Amino acid sequence: MLFWLRSLFAVFLGVALTVTAGASRVSPMIVELEPVGRDSIARIDLVNDGLRDLPYEVQMMRGAISPEGQLQLSPADEEFVVFPAQAIVESNSQQVFRIQYVGDGAREKSEIFYMAIRQIPVGFEDGVTQVQMVVNYNVLVNVVPDGSEPKATVRSAAVSTRQISGPTDAADPTAEPTTIEQRGIEVDVGNEGSKFYLAGLADWSFSGTTASGEPFQRNYRGDEASRSIGVGVVGPEANRIFFFPTDVDVDPDSLKIEINP
Repeated sequence: MLFWLRSLFAVFLGVALTVTAGASRVSPMIVELEPVGRDSIARIDLVNDGLRDLPYEVQMMRGAISPEGQLQLSPADEEFVVFPAQAIVESNSQQVFRIQYVGDGAREKSEIFYMAIRQIPVGFEDGVTQVQMVVNYNVLVNVVPDGSEPKATVRSAAVSTRQISGPTDAADPTAEPTTIEQRGIEVDVGNEGSKFYLAGLADWSFSGTTASGEPFQRNYRGDEASRSIGVGVVGPEANRIFFFPTDVDVDPDSLKIEINP
């Protein structure tokens, strides 16, 4: 009997450019391509550190991210050439996948795609019960025309609370999970530019006063914001809603926010 678990890594939820899961690794996890020329080609490395040969298949997908961060994928194989499209990666070896964008070479703004690398489940002998971890990777592929730039804007900001999972009862594994309220700042950010940006890797500055009149200041540099919001892909002419937890009550009328992608 065969039981297997599927694990999907969406890059807009992570922070690292190399992801390790089980016995395999993929690098890089974020790629920029130009619409034409030598820079329209990228190399993706998959390393199998395990003891078994692992079969994989590759499909290119167009990505659409909702303001709430939900990712919708649709096939986009006609926009790319992929080699190889399928491969068996032997134990303790490396497989190189090459992708080339062959779509619209005259595009005026960047577009978000994903390279879906899917591990194919393999069968075991009859009568053998095993657990197989099947791992899928989504490599973020941005096709970016020359000269395009992002332009981050703060559309709105508000002090709000969210329900998050609370501590579990270790003495009673059947108990219902608890929820607690977490206070913070909800920010609706847009992109009026022609190129995507990664909000989780941008520099953020929050300033204002607390409800009791004390100065309030929070700064996030480098990948610090990603601990709260993930990588946070914001495409051109799109917007995302992010939530930053705080340990104080902030006066919403005093709040000022700056983003430097």
